[in-house]
Amino acid sequence: MTDSEVVSGRRIILAGGVRDHLPDIPGLAERWGVSVLHCPYCHGYELDEAPAGVLGASSLAFHQAMLVRDWGPVTLFDQGSLELTAEERDALRSRGVTLVESPIVELVGRDKALEAVTVEDGRRIEISGLYVAPRTEIVGSIANELGCDFEDGPTGRFIATDPQQATTIPGVFAAGDAAAAMSNATLSAAAGVRAGSAAHASLIFK
Repeated sequence: MTDSEVVSGRRIILAGGVRDHLPDIPGLAERWGVSVLHCPYCHGYELDEAPAGVLGASSLAFHQAMLVRDWGPVTLFDQGSLELTAEERDALRSRGVTLVESPIVELVGRDKALEAVTVEDGRRIEISGLYVAPRTEIVGSIANELGCDFEDGPTGRFIATDPQQATTIPGVFAAGDAAAAMSNATLSAAAGVRAGSAAHASLIFK
């Protein structure tokens, strides 16, 4: 198929996914998906209760730190953008989360493993995993060109769909991370099943 080739169809399922935009910190990008993680439900078990950190680069950081504490010791690193309320600080203390207000300047460790982070004031803090909420961007422009509606999620825009994965444009369905507020492989696969079966049913039961 070439860029100039025209393909016709009665239904379209958009499943192009999203592109992750990571904070620009030395040593972070090369560890993405191995020791720099986005979701404790996907990767928490592998850390085996080892010390972990949460990068405070977005409004999700407080929420992440409160959850991740159930997987082991947690340090929340304020990168200068957190505006924690007194109640949130109390909640972190009650959960046993350590708050470090000096930003991370480098991740260190052999290969893709994470052993520690260096913070701006010169300290080296040992952790085995770092949770990061990346900014996400839908891959491609087809949904926009078709006129689909979007919703704002915690990490970026996603394609709006109904419970059967139908978009606001008749005949167009969407599934996967591009059509969800939360990125997760199993949820994306399930959405693909819903989109496929709903698209098929819509061809039969008009």
